[in-house]
Amino acid sequence: MWSWCTTALMLCLGATSASAQGAAPAPDADAKNVVGNAQIIDTDILYVNGQRFHLFGIDALEQDQSCFLNGRPWSCGAVAYREMEKILFEEGGPVACTPREDPDPRRRGTSWGTCIINGKDIADLMVRRGMALAVREQTMDYVAAEKVADVAGVGAWQGPFILPWEYRQRLR
Repeated sequence: MWSWCTTALMLCLGATSASAQGAAPAPDADAKNVVGNAQIIDTDILYVNGQRFHLFGIDALEQDQSCFLNGRPWSCGAVAYREMEKILFEEGGPVACTPREDPDPRRRGTSWGTCIINGKDIADLMVRRGMALAVREQTMDYVAAEKVADVAGVGAWQGPFILPWEYRQRLR
């Protein structure tokens, strides 16, 4: 049984132990995994079992970011947030995050993780939906998924957009 609440900043998902059962093996098999219900902090940041995780290897569109479709702006960042909500709700079950270390020492103060729900990589799902881009400096794991989204013209790839890291730079 699922219960969920949406606020301006997060989605709270709760699952009974029965919903943790499924086709994928139990995510808590690895002791270093952090497993639990997820709260959305941002389009690429989750809070799981008391720990914050930035999704390793991707950079999602910012919540207040706009993209363009047929020459008109659309709220692609808000859609990215909604896609994260949909992933957590539709896939169901607990989220298992494995802590990761960024190869760049300047970003090692950030809590990075690869997070899985129902056997699926959440970062990969966000990239395939065109709501996030691969961060090649961290890993090449999501480059193929990014290409699929680009070719299919989904999400931000429907028209011109500013890369999330460039968008943040312009705000500074």
